[in-house]
Amino acid sequence: MPSLSSTLLALAASAPAVLGHGHVRRVIVDGVTYPGYERWSNEDQSQAVTWHFTTEDEGPVPVSSLNTPDIICHLDATNAQASIPVAAGSQLQVERFNTIGGFEHPGPEMHYLAPCGEAGCASVDKNNLRFFKFYENGLVQGGMPDSPQWESQKWATTEVHKNVRPEGEGFIDTFTVTIPPNIRPGSYVLRHEILGLHKAHQGEAEFYPQCINLEISGSGNELPEGVPATEMYHSSDPGVALDIWVNLHSYHIPGPAVTNLSAKRHARDFRH
Repeated sequence: MPSLSSTLLALAASAPAVLGHGHVRRVIVDGVTYPGYERWSNEDQSQAVTWHFTTEDEGPVPVSSLNTPDIICHLDATNAQASIPVAAGSQLQVERFNTIGGFEHPGPEMHYLAPCGEAGCASVDKNNLRFFKFYENGLVQGGMPDSPQWESQKWATTEVHKNVRPEGEGFIDTFTVTIPPNIRPGSYVLRHEILGLHKAHQGEAEFYPQCINLEISGSGNELPEGVPATEMYHSSDPGVALDIWVNLHSYHIPGPAVTNLSAKRHARDFRH
């Protein structure tokens, strides 16, 4: 009789890859809704606040592209022309749309900011963006994997996914982003990223970054030093190259450390 771990591994390997595909459909701030870029829409996209990207199936950035420009804001990403006005300290609701089930993959959630400088976010060269991480949440509760319920081994993404809701021909997962209250006002790219680890044991961790233009107001004066997105991850990182289909009790979130200008990782996160 096959073991539980071997059965779960088989399910992970055979699960349709499309389950994790999707994009940010909209961002809600103070009751105002701002549209995301819709790749298949024939309507005017000039007011979209999310950067455009070109994957045919809205799939992930693969591990093989971690040190290429594709990891910055997704594959072949180009600048959004509109921005969201938001006060420092405010919350954004980032609503990700997916046609099959929502984002069901276990893994961490990470948020970064990068100042756009004088060029402005509609024109800035993405290769010049320097990101600092201001939030991360990974393994919320250690234990044995129990897909698809994720009640024993819990992750940032699986906890969010428990509140998934249907919409039209698909589903919506909502991620909450809190802008650091003491950040210096200005134009920024918010890099919202989730990471699917269901195939990490095969060397196929799946990165889903999306970039959103912000105009942050406030009286803060903090601007941490950032790093290029192409230098944030490596395929050998312990948070990228691992097997989650075991009795897992620790997880090291990949990327740079969270800056000290705001609340850091979730209090229940496991990181050693």
